[in-house]
Amino acid sequence: MNEADRETASRHQAIWQRFRREPQVTAWTGRLPFPPEVAATLGFVLPVADPAVCGRLQKAVRQLAQTGARPGDASGCVIPFPRDYWHVTIVPPVFLTDGDPEPPRLLPRSFAGEALARAREAVSEQQPFAVSVRGLNAFREVVVAVPYDGGRGLELGALLRGAIPNLPERYPDGHDPLPHVSLAQYRREDGLEELAALVETARDRDFGGFTVDRVEMYVLPWRDGVPGEVEKHSVPLAKP
Repeated sequence: MNEADRETASRHQAIWQRFRREPQVTAWTGRLPFPPEVAATLGFVLPVADPAVCGRLQKAVRQLAQTGARPGDASGCVIPFPRDYWHVTIVPPVFLTDGDPEPPRLLPRSFAGEALARAREAVSEQQPFAVSVRGLNAFREVVVAVPYDGGRGLELGALLRGAIPNLPERYPDGHDPLPHVSLAQYRREDGLEELAALVETARDRDFGGFTVDRVEMYVLPWRDGVPGEVEKHSVPLAKP
């Protein structure tokens, strides 16, 4: 494990310790508190699409989805994300608008085409790299799996930000990116002790590894804080 992966492990451990001391969550309300001018978000991710890795993660997600189920209500305390959503964010989202842009807070929709062209040029000589997925963690907003890539994902994020003006370095709430794969969001606050115990049994579980040969740029439309159908654009790395 190199220094970047040790930093990932250390930050995840600190989050887990806080959760175990005080298991509080933010339940999903079906909406995000975006400014009304936001028409879409755009960001860059590493897709998690390997069938073997996804199959192992899916088994864990099925267990998570059953925690906290009530009599007469088969739904547990989390809402799983679909498999085609699983990814590692390397550039946090930027907000796009159909109205008057106010860079860098809001950018025009046309930014998407420019960003995609520049991204493909920026990463075209970057070599594919390996990612291993090991362990689960409980954030306040989501349950996640932990990916280790030797720091390559964040390096690609820095490369993209250097090539594409106005891409953010941090999330809108000010947090730095931390490699993770969001698996489920919280449906309600009860059942957390059962969920925490389940996550604890999988803190070191090996979910396997895969090779990253592309980045994805997504454009996700929003209306009144509710997401629409996502657009995904492949940004290939160099062929090995």
